[in-house]
Amino acid sequence: MRQKAVCTDPEWTRRADCVHCAIRNRVLFADLPPDELDDALIVIDDQVLSHNRAIYREGEEGGALFTIRRGMVKLVRHLPNGEERIVRLLNVADALGLEAVIGSSYKHTAIAVGEIEICRIPLEVIRALGLSHPELSIQLMIRWQNGLDCADRALVEFSTGTAEARVARLLLHLCAEGVGAGCPRIGRQDMGSMLGITTETASRVMADFKRRGIVGDLEPDGRWYCHQEQLASIAGQA
Repeated sequence: MRQKAVCTDPEWTRRADCVHCAIRNRVLFADLPPDELDDALIVIDDQVLSHNRAIYREGEEGGALFTIRRGMVKLVRHLPNGEERIVRLLNVADALGLEAVIGSSYKHTAIAVGEIEICRIPLEVIRALGLSHPELSIQLMIRWQNGLDCADRALVEFSTGTAEARVARLLLHLCAEGVGAGCPRIGRQDMGSMLGITTETASRVMADFKRRGIVGDLEPDGRWYCHQEQLASIAGQA
């Protein structure tokens, strides 16, 4: 009789069901047959985390990768003066903590934006499956490339131009990454941290966008409505 797997971390109280996961075709194990996933007795932990909960912190030893099943996560780096900068926003099906695969400590602090559901994948699982399934390395490389693309976007789109243009580009990015109607919300402080502008400037720009009808509130889930054509026009400002 097969022994039921237990969680690998006492704080992660639920066992993930990889075979029946609704986003399985979009995550690391997308190319693995369901029967082999089950036979591997993969011990993957699943948990719902509240807003602002840290998943891991910069400099900690990397013992696991993580996949987002629901919600959004921000990756934060701390400057020498203590200032925080958001370097990336991750959404459903994105993987984080990939640096752990090469034995590196975590390069960022990963923090939940709103309530999220996330899976914790121990490195032992990745190593064991990698031996028998080389296609897993392709999925890892795809996610590393996605990380590079996000870094390029941050340099080119989120760090140049007027404050209005930067906010417009960020909103368009959130609309593209969001699930369903509307645009996922982020706070003004987070917005400023990601765009290299002050919180006050981010608040002023968003208030102006709302006054002009470019951005509005969607009920009941609190997402933003965004007029994407107008945002695209603003985003093209030098």
